[in-house]
Amino acid sequence: MYKHLTGIIITIAVMAAAIPSHTNAESLNNKQEVYKFLQNAFYSQVSLSEEERSMKEVDELLDPYFSEKPKAEFLNENLVSENGKYFTLGSDAAAYYIPFFTYSGNTEVVKEGSKIYVYEYFPDNQDGPVAYEGHYEGLLLAEQEGGFKITKFLGENIPEKILKKAESNEEAATQSSFKTPENPIWINKPSYQFGFLLNPFDALFRSGSMLLTDNKQGIIALFEHQELNGQLASN
Repeated sequence: MYKHLTGIIITIAVMAAAIPSHTNAESLNNKQEVYKFLQNAFYSQVSLSEEERSMKEVDELLDPYFSEKPKAEFLNENLVSENGKYFTLGSDAAAYYIPFFTYSGNTEVVKEGSKIYVYEYFPDNQDGPVAYEGHYEGLLLAEQEGGFKITKFLGENIPEKILKKAESNEEAATQSSFKTPENPIWINKPSYQFGFLLNPFDALFRSGSMLLTDNKQGIIALFEHQELNGQLASN
């Protein structure tokens, strides 16, 4: 009745084998940990197309990363049911998925009290499966139940004070402790993540090729990067 994202189970298995452990949401102490947390959250979303699950299993997969409201928004938009089991389908819209951040110097991470804003400006794009005008996309993370969770999909609604803070001299000083890898990992590029959702076989071949030919750019390098890049600056 429904067409699954065939092949995604193999891709997820390759990634799972390369990830030593999940980032502890209780201790998002630097930009790299925020990146890993969001990447794990993204993979928890796409893995729902891997196989049919009970609703309890779906909740258990998403609960470490999402509070109730954004989790419900994502599931209402993407989850389908068949014979009492649940899964997601491929889509070129990707509504309520983690934004396709580049995880580079263009990805802003701003802490304000117990909240963390993550956002990026995406320039106008008329190529690929989805065309769009230049816009911001962002997320709000907040401390809940002893740890950080994604509490809101901000879309373009980044608070003006956060945008100004990122542009101010104070934020420039903060960003010096938020060092970013000099060579952003290829897997984090929006074009790859769109391909992951829409064509998992192609993504698998590309990831396998990178793992075999260029370890520094492979998935292992992404998740075993050990350099700590400073502490999040509190207000």
